[in-house]
Amino acid sequence: MTVLFWGAYHLFVPGFVQKAAAQYGEKLGYEIAYQDIRLSPLRLQIEIDGLHLAKEGGSKLVEFKRLLINLKWTKLVLGEIGFDEIILDEPKLLLEKRVNKKQGAIPNGWNWQEFIHALQKNLPPKDPNQAQKPLKISVDEFLVSGATLDLVDEASKLKEALKPFSIKLLDVANYDQNGLVSGVRGQYDFNLGSLQLLIPGVNKTLAFNHVSLAGGLDNPSSNILGVQLDLKLDEGKILSHWDLNTASKALEGKVKIENIATAPMIAFLPANKELVGNSGLLNAELVVKLTHEADIYSGNAQIANLAILEKGEKTPLVTWDSADIRQFEYKISNKAGSQSTSLVMDEVIVEHPALCFEINAQGLSNFRRLFSKPKSDDSPNTDGVAVTQDQPASQTKSLFDLDIRSVNLRSGEVFFTDLAMKPNFKVDVKKFNATFLGVSNAPGRFASIAMDGVVANSGSMRAKGQASFDDPRRNHDILMSFKNLPLTTFNPAVMTYAGYQITGGNLNLNLNYRAKNGQLNGSNQIIIKNVQLGDEVPDFQGKKLPLGLAIALLEDSDDTIDVTIRIAGNVDSPQFSASGLVWQAITNVLTNVATAPFRALAFILGMGGDEGVNAVLGEAVFLPEDQERLEKFGEYLVKRPNSTLEIIGTYDPVKDKQELARVKADSAILKDAGFKLQEGEPVPLPSLSDPRVQSGLKAAYAQYIGRIKLGQRLLMLPDGEARNEQLHSELIAGIEISDAELKTLAKNRAQNAYAMMLKENPSLKDRIAVGEVKPVEAGKEGVPLDVELRIK
Repeated sequence: MTVLFWGAYHLFVPGFVQKAAAQYGEKLGYEIAYQDIRLSPLRLQIEIDGLHLAKEGGSKLVEFKRLLINLKWTKLVLGEIGFDEIILDEPKLLLEKRVNKKQGAIPNGWNWQEFIHALQKNLPPKDPNQAQKPLKISVDEFLVSGATLDLVDEASKLKEALKPFSIKLLDVANYDQNGLVSGVRGQYDFNLGSLQLLIPGVNKTLAFNHVSLAGGLDNPSSNILGVQLDLKLDEGKILSHWDLNTASKALEGKVKIENIATAPMIAFLPANKELVGNSGLLNAELVVKLTHEADIYSGNAQIANLAILEKGEKTPLVTWDSADIRQFEYKISNKAGSQSTSLVMDEVIVEHPALCFEINAQGLSNFRRLFSKPKSDDSPNTDGVAVTQDQPASQTKSLFDLDIRSVNLRSGEVFFTDLAMKPNFKVDVKKFNATFLGVSNAPGRFASIAMDGVVANSGSMRAKGQASFDDPRRNHDILMSFKNLPLTTFNPAVMTYAGYQITGGNLNLNLNYRAKNGQLNGSNQIIIKNVQLGDEVPDFQGKKLPLGLAIALLEDSDDTIDVTIRIAGNVDSPQFSASGLVWQAITNVLTNVATAPFRALAFILGMGGDEGVNAVLGEAVFLPEDQERLEKFGEYLVKRPNSTLEIIGTYDPVKDKQELARVKADSAILKDAGFKLQEGEPVPLPSLSDPRVQSGLKAAYAQYIGRIKLGQRLLMLPDGEARNEQLHSELIAGIEISDAELKTLAKNRAQNAYAMMLKENPSLKDRIAVGEVKPVEAGKEGVPLDVELRIK
């Protein structure tokens, strides 16, 4: 009988199982088939070869070479499904989401979701009146070798393969140490081999040569499910322990990151061109708390030996030896249906950072080229923040709060290159140190700033001040000073924009920039010592600036040029450029040195007066403001021994003729009226309502027009204001002004200016001369005095 039983068992049971599996699969809408099955009832062992599960007319969800299952008698007799071992050889798993093209490319669900749904539909209904006793399940050892996972998502065009990998699970059970069915416990080990994962949306691949995952599951209490996750990525590790509260759904974890390579993650930085990480290791100790109200990530982190390059370049964009981020907390709050984030750090320390800043031939910096957002026609605000016309960007409520107690950069370097200049301009800043205290993007809060460094090997730079990191361009107050910078360092800039070479000299800069709500005021003190001008640039195509003449005018007896350039503007204007304003001001001064020296000197001395020095129309008189300028110009020239000045008297042939006639007429009226005019003062307009002035008007009219004509007017015109005004107009019109008188007027203007400049500085007598007069066009300030500046 025993022989017949075993014969029947091995002959008929495998066929029955195969047929039953096929029928059940057909009921589900799937194909379930295998090549061979071996059963051992005494050892409670099942071995299946070549099994596969596939949707009818679709792809295989899973297939494997061999499945071996060994049950344990000792567990079965206690009412528990206990497995001694489960071994799976070369399984191939497909996780797939297809697009339903018949319904307008609407994505279907995942293939395994559909399979589970088919299983649930075919389960027998539960009897609500029958108590369900929890079923205990345990597995002593679960082994998977040579596995393959294919992940396909047609909607996002994701197609990845993970192969080969292995899995090892030990002592897995759905009950705790006290036998209570409450979750899952056990130990596991996944050897995933190499990993190349295409991240959807960014179309970039995250790759590691060796990936493995190990750990364990536990139930420390009835409502706590714990898991230990130990992930190895190449030479690095991520060790973590997580506790899930099954009642509150809160998840807490402690994470330790050891020597994780940052290179695979650099490519995911949001740059317009791919970035490459040559080196870098991340170490961190973190605490993670994920709850319904907020997600919190806190701890300390360090990134060592970082090097980031632009793909295809040999020089790193950014490097540093180490960056320590101490006591940080990143929090994502979910309250009242809105989400806000905050980042708090106690201290950030970066050792030996190095930055490569390059401007290309088109004038665009590498950082702007890499990280600026493309402009769109319908979104002119490049910051991507909706700002109304009445609400500046700095006053909008940010959904991200930043608060850093201190940031320290130590012993850094900055390599600056401007390829737009010919020859290329290069300057390095070494031993660069910077401290930022109280960095926050909260409106109205300012961070303290201090910086220093060595420029071009021999010069120095220092900076201090404060800035609002809510929008530092719109609100800041910064003082910067540069000392002993070699002028030859700036040769490319001078050659490109001025057409000359510089062979020697040193430069000091004192810069003070203040911006409040976008309104910027800047002061740029430029001090140049012992400048030595070299040869002109051959075949220069730009606007050549008169540097030789400017040096003679600006350099004092100590061979020092001290000029202050002030600028103002609104940084919110799309056309605003602080450097552009400074360079434009310098260009204007240098140009005016040759074309309008008085105007250039007025700007240099901070005296205003865009029109230079101007005489009053019709008179050889200068108003007090212009007299003061002339005296100060004299003082200025005393300290510039290498320059001489020729004053050129000027006149406007039209306006001066009209005004000189008025001056002669009004002078005669006031003199005949008994008024005494002050020499050097403008002739005032006579008050025709004054009887004495009326008498003087008649006398002057008789002198210049004639007594007969006066008598006729007195008889024909009724006495009153209208007659006096007509007599005054006819008097002015009747006075003829010759060209000789206009030239005399211009010469007197030059003589008066000469006297004023020598008033306090008689030593200038041999360096200032009066030249030939010339006609000009009067401006709104009067008749501009002209000069010619020469080098001795």
